[in-house]
Amino acid sequence: MDRRKIIFTAAALVLSVNICAAESFDRASLAAVGTEPVPAPRPPAAARASSAPAFSYSEICPGGGTAPEEAREKRLKENLRTLEPVLRRGFAVVVTKYGLPEPDQDDYINSALNSVTYTFPYKLEKAKAALAEFSEIIEKAALKRAPLPDYARIKTALVSSINGKRSLEENQRAELARRVGLSRLVLPSEYIRKYISSSGDLWPVVRQLAADQAWNASYEDLGGASVPGLVPDQNIIIVYPGLLLAEPRGAAGLDYVLLHEAAHSIDSGKFPAVYKGFMDCMRSAHKVDFKNWDEVTADYWAADALPGFMPASGGMEYLRRSYELICGTSGEAGTMLSVVSQADHPSGEYRVNNILGRSPGILKALGIRTPAAAGGCGL
Repeated sequence: MDRRKIIFTAAALVLSVNICAAESFDRASLAAVGTEPVPAPRPPAAARASSAPAFSYSEICPGGGTAPEEAREKRLKENLRTLEPVLRRGFAVVVTKYGLPEPDQDDYINSALNSVTYTFPYKLEKAKAALAEFSEIIEKAALKRAPLPDYARIKTALVSSINGKRSLEENQRAELARRVGLSRLVLPSEYIRKYISSSGDLWPVVRQLAADQAWNASYEDLGGASVPGLVPDQNIIIVYPGLLLAEPRGAAGLDYVLLHEAAHSIDSGKFPAVYKGFMDCMRSAHKVDFKNWDEVTADYWAADALPGFMPASGGMEYLRRSYELICGTSGEAGTMLSVVSQADHPSGEYRVNNILGRSPGILKALGIRTPAAAGGCGL
């Protein structure tokens, strides 16, 4: 998942894609949208979404999303320029140690990292060692400017959100909370050393580190059962150092990103039955179907837990900063269509208009009062 299809799988930038079969959809039910509901019991998740969100994409992503994107790229480049002397010295040591070719002077990070792929195409352990050391140099420099976020707090907020969903069975809530609790936050160097066992897994990490425009976070569903050091169902969240260098508020700016990534441990790919009503509601309300609803359901949880991180004042500015990474991202915009459109991935516009802008907790934190029928789809 590249940066323009965030996340934060993380286009984002997800090294393994969790693919779930989309729920079948009865097109005939579209005719019922906007009419009186049939006199039959409906699950809580099937609450109808309003025709317009309480606030719009343009309020969160001004300039069609290009302004936040350009600001992030500018901050990243400025910080890399500041760190350049330290990074160059460190890279020179690794290049000499492993006999790598001299990196390009104008693009030393990318050329040095990419040189690993053709210098050690069949020597995985050497390639891992060199790449991990390169990554560690960047990580140490980045962490001096912006420390890693408190991931325990992220998990606690998500578990609290799960426990508040009384529409779910007790055993469902317990399992979702357990899965979130198992997730771990790591930096790329640790991921490379501990969890990569093949060249096929290593080269995507090289691409992530070498492409500064894609430096964000990704979710890795390693399964745990056959991976040394992990227990069954455990998963990994990787924070790439560019994310820290592009974020002006440091750890405080990563709340949404990490809530989203952590929520992939409980998304629709793993628990489809939990989200059936939610997905049916979203299809009906917004006339869009997705081949993979994992991103939408992860975003649902992120928006639901985010109010616990919002400041007492300046809430809209906080949301603008938090959602910068998805501004301008491509995908299905979620506009009202005469027929259902099936897309690969939700766009930033879809996420803001149909999830964030309709989240009851977000609206309450902003002091926005809406009619009960104006909320979004829920569980």
